[in-house]
Amino acid sequence: MNKLGKKLQYAGSIMVAVLTLIICISNSYAGRSKTNKPRPEINIPELEKQIHNLVNIERQKHGLSPLDWSDELNVIAKKHSQDMADRKYFSHYSPEGNDFLYRYEKERFNCEIHIGNYIYQGAENIFLNNLFNSVTYINDIAYYDWNTQGKIAKSTVEGWMKSPGHRHNILTLHWKTEGIGIIISDEGRVFITQNFC
Repeated sequence: MNKLGKKLQYAGSIMVAVLTLIICISNSYAGRSKTNKPRPEINIPELEKQIHNLVNIERQKHGLSPLDWSDELNVIAKKHSQDMADRKYFSHYSPEGNDFLYRYEKERFNCEIHIGNYIYQGAENIFLNNLFNSVTYINDIAYYDWNTQGKIAKSTVEGWMKSPGHRHNILTLHWKTEGIGIIISDEGRVFITQNFC
């Protein structure tokens, strides 16, 4: 066989190898193609308690006593989360400028912890999480990368612990109780409020 024939045979072998590789990659991608999984069911009271337990784990890591669960603070926190979801804002202050102390007073919840010459009246953390990490559109069909209930709980507490102000509230020695209130919007936003006393 002359040199030209050998070159053509070699080039043909490379083309077959490249086509084989393309087919293998295509088949592999097809095998891993996205599936349109349904929106996960989230048990909100269970999620609230999961976050509560993770907060107590953080406190125990730092030698602090665990916080008791407060049904009263749970109601106050849930109402604030509901208000943020309904009126589409995310803040410790309502659009009217009311803070958590106003919400405590409105629900007739009295928090007074006397430490030396100081009276502590509570604190509040908020977090905005999501039911999904990302959404991909293929042929106008949405494919969601859904979060599990456990992942939402874990990422919320991790987010608070990375934020100096929220971390300070969680690790404040004199808090005895907390309530966590969660509302999930139709868009998949997870509004979380945590109140302390």
